[in-house]
Amino acid sequence: MESELIGALSIESAGNILPDDALGMICFNSSYIEFVDRSFKVKGMASTLLLMAGEVFLACVYIYFIAHMDGRVSDYGDWAALATFTLGLATCVALLWNLHLRKDLFQFTHYPVRFNRITRKIYFFRHNGPGGVIVVPWGSPHAFFHIGRGGQDPNLRDLRCHLLDRHRQVQQTFTIGHFWNHDDDIREQWALICRYMKDGPEHCFDDPLDRVITLSPKGTLRNCWMLVCLMMGTTLFPLRYTLMFPIYGALTLSRWITFKTCRAPVFPPELEAECAIAPDDPYALPEPRFMAEFASDPAIYARALQRHRERMLWR
Repeated sequence: MESELIGALSIESAGNILPDDALGMICFNSSYIEFVDRSFKVKGMASTLLLMAGEVFLACVYIYFIAHMDGRVSDYGDWAALATFTLGLATCVALLWNLHLRKDLFQFTHYPVRFNRITRKIYFFRHNGPGGVIVVPWGSPHAFFHIGRGGQDPNLRDLRCHLLDRHRQVQQTFTIGHFWNHDDDIREQWALICRYMKDGPEHCFDDPLDRVITLSPKGTLRNCWMLVCLMMGTTLFPLRYTLMFPIYGALTLSRWITFKTCRAPVFPPELEAECAIAPDDPYALPEPRFMAEFASDPAIYARALQRHRERMLWR
């Protein structure tokens, strides 16, 4: 597509963009840097909540119908009506499941993408087990990185990688990090990745206070609540404990239930061996127990606000 060619990203130069993880980084050390995928941000959110509510509603309708039959199924006509009603509800349930829920429930908490600067490889996680990780050399001509746009909302951008065959046809597509509404958010994330792979972990950040992992992929209630607050935006944030609490609470519960059904991604032992971290790695950043844990440090919080203001002025 023309828009993908326009949004192509080069591994040679990320431009004069300040590096930032765009809230998608979950691991950083001397061996590798790791991000969640695009789906993590919306996992268990509005679509899941509405469809799960629909499934529960249909189940309640069926139970109510059966409970009020009072044994009145007495002839073939009644049995045919019951069978038709049951088939109709089962079809609706299957449709709701296939539309979205099967892709969200009982899957993986996230699908990590790992950039290893020692082996010069990129690891795209798909599933646990044999063949579950796609490994591509950094700089491969078959890996096309670009700024992608949402299918339903083209105003949303994300960092994508098309894996191409020798005829330049797309075979698979992976996303790295979250989606945002500005190209610069994606370019900042790409700048961080390029700096890491080209110059090493010691040159990734311009300010020591930027050396922080903010996102936690753990599906705890606290993390689910904080991600919901992020997704709902700043306008509604002051109402999160009052008028909007039922919506915030329902989305948090939906996300938490979704994560409880999911498994954690596990890289194969041989790949973990390739990504081994030294016990005394001076560049390994602590991983937060909960989202924005380190923002409790006044200096780190002030630096984050400063960078946010600088971004807004630049844009």
